[in-house]
Amino acid sequence: MDKVFSFSGQRQGERVIDAVKNHPFILFPSGLKSIIVLVAGISVYLFWPSQYSGLLILIAALIAFGIFFRVYFDYSQSVFVITNQRVINVGQNGFWKRKITETEIDKIQDVASETSGIFRTMFKFGDLIIRTAGVSDGSEIRAKNIANPYQVQQKIAGIK
Repeated sequence: MDKVFSFSGQRQGERVIDAVKNHPFILFPSGLKSIIVLVAGISVYLFWPSQYSGLLILIAALIAFGIFFRVYFDYSQSVFVITNQRVINVGQNGFWKRKITETEIDKIQDVASETSGIFRTMFKFGDLIIRTAGVSDGSEIRAKNIANPYQVQQKIAGIK
């Protein structure tokens, strides 16, 4: 990793090996929805003008912005961090829900990557699954929609 990356809760002597973001393609569906909402609002204004057309365009713009901003916020706040001591997955899901899972490198039993579907295969993004010791619900860490999950898998395997 060329850039220096640090985070809150970083331990003394802990070195960041890589910080992986979600793939930007995940913004595409919400961007498309936002454009459709805007085009619908403008179309109503152009083809059925009325005294409320300006208000309709404003409402359509606010809805389009809200659709896209929520997904962009999740995208910008989610990160998967690999250090020389542990892996940390920060997953943002909406404005008020964040899930942070971590495990020590020596507790990792299995690392797998999963890429399915035409767009995920073409743009090389998918999920990284890390299985740890234990039978509880928290014995698996899943980093969703990250870029190049196989390369990330190999970095983790190289540390162990």
